[in-house]
Amino acid sequence: MSKEPRLDEQVISQAAQAALSSQLEEAEDLNLDVSTDVLKAAQGKADSVSINGRGVVVQDVRVDKMAVQTDRLSFNPLSILLGQLKLDQPLDATAQIALTEADLNRAMQAEAVTQRLPSLKLNVEGEPVTVELGQPVAVTLPADGKIGLDGTALLHERETTRQVGFAVIILPRTDQQPVRLESFVCEPGEALSIEFTIALLQTFKELLAQPYIEIEGMAIKVKRMEIQAGKLLVETEAHIPQMPSL
Repeated sequence: MSKEPRLDEQVISQAAQAALSSQLEEAEDLNLDVSTDVLKAAQGKADSVSINGRGVVVQDVRVDKMAVQTDRLSFNPLSILLGQLKLDQPLDATAQIALTEADLNRAMQAEAVTQRLPSLKLNVEGEPVTVELGQPVAVTLPADGKIGLDGTALLHERETTRQVGFAVIILPRTDQQPVRLESFVCEPGEALSIEFTIALLQTFKELLAQPYIEIEGMAIKVKRMEIQAGKLLVETEAHIPQMPSL
């Protein structure tokens, strides 16, 4: 039989949920449970926090489903009453996230995402080449467990700039293997040198092999990805020094 939350936990959870909801643009369903008591809460302590949501939208990025679990945390209790959550100590959390194909395509056009997409700096036979991703990038999730990306990119070479179309197939991270780039194909009629292609693939390989992604001070590690027809499931671990401003 599941343990019923105490009244003090319910009150604290409702206050924390209200603070979180105020920072979201939309949420079809959102539940937040804090494991603590009045004494701990007054000291800004909690044993754990779990968050479950559906259709959550923040900064125009939609998540179909999410389940987040934290370890013990230390926070400023006054911040919750003011509609924020400020940590006194870094926090570790795990998350399971589901995004639909439509969610991913919406995210690829959101300013919060496009601003974080870096230009690639290549060295092709001693000459610098910058690859700047164009918008929009189309994402497909076929039933074969792969991720497809189609779009355009600007190649800045010496004093010239040209646009090329591309199609990329990515094999997601699993328990047995890291993220891999299966194929990179340019739009018919676009000629890229073998040296450029090698430099580009090597850069992709280095990016995909990074142990974690840093976003607003948070270190996020992707542990596992699973592709279902039209849906991406992601399991992550995160080290959070401070809650980001949404």
